Amino acid sequence: MAQLPKCIQIRGARVHNLKNVDVDVPLHALVGVCGLSGSGKSSLALGVLYAEGSRRYLEALSAYTRRRLTQASEADVDSIEHIPAALALHQRPAVPGVRSTFGTMSELLNVLRLMMSRLASHACPNGHLVPPSTNVALDKELTCPVCGATFIPPAAQDFSFNSTGACPSCDGTGVVRTVNQASLVPDPSLTIDEGAVAPWNTLMWSIMKDVCRAMGVRTDVPFNQLTEHEKNIVLHGPAEKKHILYTSEKRSQVTELNFTFYNANATVENALEKSKTNAA
Repeated sequence: MAQLPKCIQIRGARVHNLKNVDVDVPLHALVGVCGLSGSGKSSLALGVLYAEGSRRYLEALSAYTRRRLTQASEADVDSIEHIPAALALHQRPAVPGVRSTFGTMSELLNVLRLMMSRLASHACPNGHLVPPSTNVALDKELTCPVCGATFIPPAAQDFSFNSTGACPSCDGTGVVRTVNQASLVPDPSLTIDEGAVAPWNTLMWSIMKDVCRAMGVRTDVPFNQLTEHEKNIVLHGPAEKKHILYTSEKRSQVTELNFTFYNANATVENALEKSKTNAA
């Protein structure tokens, strides 16, 4: 059995400050390149290793993918043996979006998803592994040879964190935003009329103080002196429509309005949902 290569063999490197350099770079190890300024450290790391490693990898991709990626020119060397695919990281890498990764940009994840769906042994509903079959590629049901259960195996898109296979909690972004309960009422010694409920202090939501009063909550009593029932209405109360008499502060004019009550948590979640919509 042939032995796996242990190093990248570079012969006759002539990139920038490198003058016919021969060097062996260990594989499967953390390797540092050090030397005097102008000795060719960057030329070796970026001009040879990265340039040739990324170029050879990109050559294996589709023409459509290659058009979307920046390709390095061929390194000026006599030969390079056993070089793997390369990735160069900048000190401040630009991130195209929250869902963009090296795997998505290079379409490497497309291949991995296809392998997982086509070549994997899928588990039946009873936990038995079913060997790979052409039925997966044909979108047909699999039958467990142990218990006889039939099931539809996951397709390639089911392994994508950007579509069907996305986590239902974070929607594939890896981040779950929740309301900080302590920030809803930062100073419980204040009354609701004095601004105890932070989300209701904006011009848009200030009317919630009047709607809250219609929900049976005392708004002229310090928040920490309200009953647990009243506090629960403020923080988690139902979205009920109430008929209120609204007095304009500027005109001192009384107006009859119908408004739906938004509790403190719902107010923040509503604002967050609007920011997501505007960003999209």
